Amino acid sequence: MCPSCLSGGIGPGYIAAFFICGLFFLMAVIALFWASGTGRLENLEQAKYAMLKDED
Repeated sequence: MCPSCLSGGIGPGYIAAFFICGLFFLMAVIALFWASGTGRLENLEQAKYAMLKDED
């Protein structure tokens, strides 16, 4: 942005957008740590081979 665009200060829209982006980033980091801690990221290859098994 140009310096003259910010001469009036940062508006409330920018602050709200920054807060919402930060909130989504924090949620994504928490979800990544939760998935890693519960073992959901351990064996990602098994799902595609499990659907090919013929257990009839």
